[in-house]
Amino acid sequence: MAAVVASAVAVFVIRGSDGTGGSGESGAPSEAFGHVHGVAVDPATKVPYVATHAGLFRIQDERTAVRVSQGTPDLMGFTAVGPGHFLASGHPGEHEEGPGNLGLIESTDGGVTWKTMSLPGAADFHGLQAVHGLVYGYNSGDGAFMVSSDRRTWQQRSTIAIGAFAVSPADPESILAIGREGVGRSADGGRTWSLLPGAPQLAVLAWNQTEQVWGAAADGTVWSSADGGTTWQRRGFAGGPVHALTAHEGTVFAALEGDRIVASTDDGATWTTRYAPR
Repeated sequence: MAAVVASAVAVFVIRGSDGTGGSGESGAPSEAFGHVHGVAVDPATKVPYVATHAGLFRIQDERTAVRVSQGTPDLMGFTAVGPGHFLASGHPGEHEEGPGNLGLIESTDGGVTWKTMSLPGAADFHGLQAVHGLVYGYNSGDGAFMVSSDRRTWQQRSTIAIGAFAVSPADPESILAIGREGVGRSADGGRTWSLLPGAPQLAVLAWNQTEQVWGAAADGTVWSSADGGTTWQRRGFAGGPVHALTAHEGTVFAALEGDRIVASTDDGATWTTRYAPR
């Protein structure tokens, strides 16, 4: 039987070094990200947000990225739930309060403030996805693949070493993951996994809203699958190594080295810059 882990809800407000809460426009535009760990699009504004080693940023235009909060948490797993509604995990920034592993944290004001929902100190989710009324998470600390229906209690479904995963938007039981030996698939919600023969060597995955799965290799080559990962088609080149990937309403977004965010609206064939530092 899978283990169920419960945790009390606690308030965790990301604060700056001056001890004040986030204002939503606190940082100077075009600050260095450090490293992008996740990309998500606000479904109301269609604006991409990037979770980074130095906090959460909103991509305002091609030359402007605005830090959403005053804090600088090292955000690892990151996903959008709804308009202005995000889930994340990671570690406190320098001079910030909180346990070394933040567990699952939630923001309902566009990333300005956050509260701890569960597993503070215990979970460092390097992957998160909110879909089907569930939250799927991969805890890098112990390799647990976990699922929650209320963001407070978790069911551990398997223990596996993966670098990224993506859940089908059509089927809560169908999940793809990148493991040491290649791309694997689960048909039972992450309880068991099998290797997909012939899949390309991928570094990141995205499976958002449509049945099209997106993946990028370590060198930036972009692939897609229309049959849940069974077969793949090479689509194009994103412009360099891809650190994070997401898709929203026909647009694929990729975070590249050098704090660059690029996007494709033609199934990955060509890519345009959405943000690059000055």
